[in-house]
Amino acid sequence: MAAPPSPSTDYFSGRSSTRTRPGPTVLPPQSRLAATPGSPRTPLLGRSISSQFGSPGSFRTEQEDLIIYELGARHLSAGFAGEGRPRCILRFCPGMGRRVGDYRGLQAGYKSDGQRGSKDKGWGEEYELYRTDVRQLDLGLVEDKLERAVRQIHADYLQLDTKPRKAVLAVPSLLPTPLLEVALKVLFDHYTQPPSIVILTTPILACVSAGLRNGLVVDIGWEETVVTAVGEYKEIYQRRSVRAGKVLGQEMASVLEKLVGDGHDGRDDDMRIPFRHAEDIVERMGWCRPRRATTSDADPATTTSKKKIPLPTSSSSPIEIPAETLSNPPETIFFAPSTNLTDHDDNELPLQNLAHAVLLHLPLDLRSLCLSRIILTGGVSALPGLKQRFLSELHALIRERGWDPVASYGSARAAFMTKMEKRLPSRTKPPDANSPPSTALTHSPTNPTKRSSLTSTADHNTASSMPAHARPHDDLMDPRSLQAEKNHAIGRYRTEAETKNAVRGVETLGAWAGASLVASLRIKGVHEVEREEWVKYGLRGGGGGVY
Repeated sequence: MAAPPSPSTDYFSGRSSTRTRPGPTVLPPQSRLAATPGSPRTPLLGRSISSQFGSPGSFRTEQEDLIIYELGARHLSAGFAGEGRPRCILRFCPGMGRRVGDYRGLQAGYKSDGQRGSKDKGWGEEYELYRTDVRQLDLGLVEDKLERAVRQIHADYLQLDTKPRKAVLAVPSLLPTPLLEVALKVLFDHYTQPPSIVILTTPILACVSAGLRNGLVVDIGWEETVVTAVGEYKEIYQRRSVRAGKVLGQEMASVLEKLVGDGHDGRDDDMRIPFRHAEDIVERMGWCRPRRATTSDADPATTTSKKKIPLPTSSSSPIEIPAETLSNPPETIFFAPSTNLTDHDDNELPLQNLAHAVLLHLPLDLRSLCLSRIILTGGVSALPGLKQRFLSELHALIRERGWDPVASYGSARAAFMTKMEKRLPSRTKPPDANSPPSTALTHSPTNPTKRSSLTSTADHNTASSMPAHARPHDDLMDPRSLQAEKNHAIGRYRTEAETKNAVRGVETLGAWAGASLVASLRIKGVHEVEREEWVKYGLRGGGGGVY
């Protein structure tokens, strides 16, 4: 028989205690199996452990993905909001409409692009999605092309599921309503079925991506160049010109055809430079030379250097073309230096005259803001040297003409200047910053009586001819105040030399980056089309219409 356990001693009180130490715990058979190594079991707990190892109790919504689309005449860009660049830029070409199993493009001698000067096809018509003139445009064909492009983007690049996602559509300003209706129909009828589409314009988005609220946006596109004055994220005034990428390709093809005809005698006259070949030369070797005052300012390096350009036929050898010749088409198309302004219509003005006409129609405060915030965007704006040449041409035009809306007074100029001189009889020359101040405005330590008499005499002589802001005052006789008044008077007569650096260009990330920034900030668009309203009323109907 085991002896009873001896009573333990309390450590703190020093007296004996009757408490005993606990013995080993005997587990039941079921718990013994659960504690056996190598046989994991779910712990038998009477309470939940989700609050210890799970997420906090606050409700968190899943981040919503917004799809950004940028629709152009020759491309469609798409991507997600918050990203710096689109996931894909799909350019339209004749090969996009090819059916499965059509291998004609692999055959020898097959030409998928129309030749220049053909009667049935225009220049680059197979490479564009739409034209601004929709009178002879097949809208059904435009819808099919756009639907196929959207399906390819969603399947190959974005890899979207059937979850509805909101979309943002960036379109050019004053896009024809039938084309906008076709674009909305394709996006709303897709299997993703976006609940709403926000419509934004490219000039506003170009200002957003440049970090500006005001600016002059020069969009050199495919079919036309659009100059838009933006003030506080609103389009104030806009002018257009047909001098854009399309006519640039035609001019480049004409230059190449002339060089080929001069260098190769007996060549077939029906041979034309195709659209794809001319566009490839513009993208690879086209450039714009800087502005020069005289013809003797030409760079000898560009005059003597030559580049070999292959011809579109395999039997022809490459021809050598001077590098300066490749800069003639951009200069002729965009700036037209050898023609007069009266020789152009209102829809074909050179770019510097077009921008100057837009600036003339702006208020003075907005004009001063836009003049130093000029944004060049569009596909053709990436041509080397084009931005610098445009800014220099605009600066030279402003220095020559100023801000007079009348370009030429003709024989009435002398009578006009005489009338202006009679209207301003007290007009004086602006004060010179380097000349010392007059005796009446100079503080000298002479006799007060003599100084007062001298001041009164000077005031009497100059009271009739001196402007009010330049006249001396009794309370402004210290040198600091006199110098501040003089500087203020000089600021009123700012010369052209002081304002020569007012024309300034600003870089932009493009319309798609601006749309991505606007969508990521959850800014509600002015024109937002709901799908339910679209199904009921369409584009120009009741509550869901844009216009």
